[in-house]
Amino acid sequence: MRFSTSLALTLALAAVATQYVRADDKGLHNRYRWTDAHGIVQYSDVPTTEALQAGYDVIDARGSVVKHVDRVKNADERKADAAAADASAREKQRIEEAAQADRQLLQAYPSEQALIAAQKGRVVAIDLDLANVKISEANQEKSLTEQLTYASTFERDGKPVPAAVKQQIEALSRNVAAQRKYTADKLAERALSEQKAQAELAHYRELRAAQQKAGSP
Repeated sequence: MRFSTSLALTLALAAVATQYVRADDKGLHNRYRWTDAHGIVQYSDVPTTEALQAGYDVIDARGSVVKHVDRVKNADERKADAAAADASAREKQRIEEAAQADRQLLQAYPSEQALIAAQKGRVVAIDLDLANVKISEANQEKSLTEQLTYASTFERDGKPVPAAVKQQIEALSRNVAAQRKYTADKLAERALSEQKAQAELAHYRELRAAQQKAGSP
């Protein structure tokens, strides 16, 4: 439930008034100091609505500031504060996750050579997959060509192409198209892997350099 600014002020006044009574019972005689809308410093023995709206200092009998109380914020300001706190929490989480990823990177690869070997291994795995797909794709294309040639004999003789032949051609065409797309996707993945590897290696070197610098006298 969200309170209005006026209700928040009322509750705050009640709370401060209670504190004032308790302080007075103890003989502390605190006073309240704030700056009004005209820039004039005001004092009061009891908290006022203006003090709550402006923010105030609690002053003891010796004139020392006991504490400062910020002004009561309106709904928009509280919403903005909540959004800022949420953004700050997300940024803190991002920094922590990045630090954890850095630690894992250094632990997984004790040397630059180990990292490079792992990166090359990922590219080799993609290349092997591409080689296998190309063989399958070539076989599918060969079968499709044969079926198209077979279908053309019916067309040349003025006869309808059998339904089974048409279905086979359609299935082979879909397979060839799918494998070509898979090959294109794998090539893009390979290029991205190499690009990421360069950035990862550069970051790894930065981490190791910082680690060595921190350990140097």
